[in-house]
Amino acid sequence: MKTHTPKLLFVTLICLILATSVLNAQPSLKIVRGRTDTVKAIPGTVHYITGYVPSGSSVFVNGTPVKVFKTGSFGAELRLSEGENPVEVKAEIGGSQVVEKFSVYLHKPVSTDTGSPALDYSGVVVSTRERAYLNYGVGEDRLGGAKINFLSSGIRMALLDSANSLYKVRLSDHRYAFIPKALVQREPAGTRPAYSLTSSWSVTNTGGADVVRIALGERLPYIIYQEMDPRRIVIEIHGAANNSNWITQYLDLKAIDYVDFNQVSHDVFRVHIYLKDRFSWGYKAEYTGNSLVITVKHTPPSAIKGTLAGLRIGVDAGHGGSNPGAISTSGIREKDLNLAMAFMLKNELERRGASVVLTRSDDAELSMYERVDIFASANVDMAVSIHCNAGGNPLRPGGTSTYYKHIEHRELSRVVLNRLLELNVKNFGLIGNFNFSLNSPTFYPNILVETLFMSSLEDEEQIADPIFQNMMMKKVVAGLEDYMKMVRNSLRRK
Repeated sequence: MKTHTPKLLFVTLICLILATSVLNAQPSLKIVRGRTDTVKAIPGTVHYITGYVPSGSSVFVNGTPVKVFKTGSFGAELRLSEGENPVEVKAEIGGSQVVEKFSVYLHKPVSTDTGSPALDYSGVVVSTRERAYLNYGVGEDRLGGAKINFLSSGIRMALLDSANSLYKVRLSDHRYAFIPKALVQREPAGTRPAYSLTSSWSVTNTGGADVVRIALGERLPYIIYQEMDPRRIVIEIHGAANNSNWITQYLDLKAIDYVDFNQVSHDVFRVHIYLKDRFSWGYKAEYTGNSLVITVKHTPPSAIKGTLAGLRIGVDAGHGGSNPGAISTSGIREKDLNLAMAFMLKNELERRGASVVLTRSDDAELSMYERVDIFASANVDMAVSIHCNAGGNPLRPGGTSTYYKHIEHRELSRVVLNRLLELNVKNFGLIGNFNFSLNSPTFYPNILVETLFMSSLEDEEQIADPIFQNMMMKKVVAGLEDYMKMVRNSLRRK
């Protein structure tokens, strides 16, 4: 019988050598996606790195551990800065380390023609600074011209004309507005007004708010407001043409029911954000990069329960410092009464479990911007500004009144006024569209309370009495509680 042992051993040896070669040929660390030399995008763009290693290995991207799946695949996301972005991927495989290093260069894309009708524009263009806002016209009064809304910075618009401290600017072919000269800067000659196609959207629940993100090629001027019937937020984006071919909407939204849009003219793109609840707890629009981001706050848990407990409420004592406000016949200064009542209101709210943010706790002098910033930084749920009124016949009572700017805050203003009138004071009115800086924010419900008239001898006698002051603040709190109950009941009927 012939033996084939030598031949068998030879074949086995060859197989082992081939198998070892195959194993050695398998990469221990493989970058599959993300090893890109140059990326054309805006700073902050998310860049993805994916790859695979032997199962059971550990992977670190720029020193941060990332998850390795059972398959050996791993992934990470990086936010790129303009210029060179070094990347180091380190894998710990068994007892050894393997490191891959490369860089991703982010290059901001050069603006290209998006269909703008102003390819050879030769006029003057201005761009917005921080805190810029639009006015309807050139009218002026002690509160300034009638505002439309605030704008993000970096929005380019054609300059059409000049009127005193305002520029007339073009929003779109058939719409213009006015903007303070101090809140814009002139762009170099040859700069074109902004124009863009719209791109894809997303509507997501970020926890505490639902967020609509609309991708654009450039920052465009916008007008934003809320309507009550139907309950929706409307955003008109000027200089935009529709190229939005999908809108990703998630099913866990709390404040937004659904979104829609229409192209109302060739360069005005109107967005509709339909709301789930009757009462709005705030919204705002601002740019992140070139994406217009609209944030819509959820109804807070306290409102669902119908209580003030757990709310963060802003309380503003009007005037202060070198600005005394109105001064009564007997020499009482409004700023002192406002501060005293602000503390009374604070105490009443805290007794009900609310936390209170004061704009001032002493005779400080604060600008309107500073007061608004205090409330914004504290992320208040609602705000009340306390003032005293003046003017008219000194021999007759002036009365009490409440004020709001945005229609969605009317009901809050109304229920507080109703409570104040229980004190048998004259009704000076429920005043809407009030062009007061602390009524301008849309990101939380807010009202102004004008308690009584410093100029009226009869009103002065009442409002000078600390007991009556405290009674008024208790009525303000009762009105806020009424509002919370209305919110709760509206949610129960859904």
